[in-house]
Amino acid sequence: MFGKRREAKDGQQGIALQEGSAPCSFAHCAARTGLSCEYVDRRGRACTTAWCPAHRIIVDGHVYCRRHAGIIAAIPKHVAGSGHAQPLPDLENRAPSLANWVADDCDADIRSLLVHEAQALNGGEVVVDPLIITYSGMDRSRVWERVWKLVEHTGMIYRISIAVEEELDAEVIIKVNQTSVYRAIPPWIGQRLLQRPIRPEVDAQRRKEFHDKIIGYVSRGIARERELRNRFEHA
Repeated sequence: MFGKRREAKDGQQGIALQEGSAPCSFAHCAARTGLSCEYVDRRGRACTTAWCPAHRIIVDGHVYCRRHAGIIAAIPKHVAGSGHAQPLPDLENRAPSLANWVADDCDADIRSLLVHEAQALNGGEVVVDPLIITYSGMDRSRVWERVWKLVEHTGMIYRISIAVEEELDAEVIIKVNQTSVYRAIPPWIGQRLLQRPIRPEVDAQRRKEFHDKIIGYVSRGIARERELRNRFEHA
């Protein structure tokens, strides 16, 4: 087992340092040692970028650009390791990587909210699902989401989800149970869409404010669901 791990690690290092012959796609990089991004979407289209050793990202022994590395890392694989469980998104689509990034950023606080609710109920278990794809509406639009649940012996009490639709891949949707409590374009994506530069400290502050806003909406959504449940139980 240790031999296989060493071989895998050596393989990762080898591809990370391997020199190709394509111009690097990183802005202002003059290197001509790029290897092509290996991402191929569900329509069979390949990413056309190439990356030198300094600017490529390696995931599972394959070369990717930053965007597609985020998508590959976010999407769960088959248990048997035979490939990805879901067809990969279109080349330009950021939905799974955005959903996963925002979910990772909010994970600890959402877990804390649900643990607090479990303690108030004198029981319950917090269950966290990995990134999954679901289908929404009559047209069966593809939606990527992460889910946190508080369950007890009577069933599910709360379901929190952070989702991004492929058709609207710049917008994050927050739900508590089946109610949408907040949807917005993250500020850093808004800045990119406007092509406006922003100072790192301003970017960091706006990311924190976005995080805090999400947690605030989740907290208020849980409180509303709690109140509705209490009314039903005492009706």
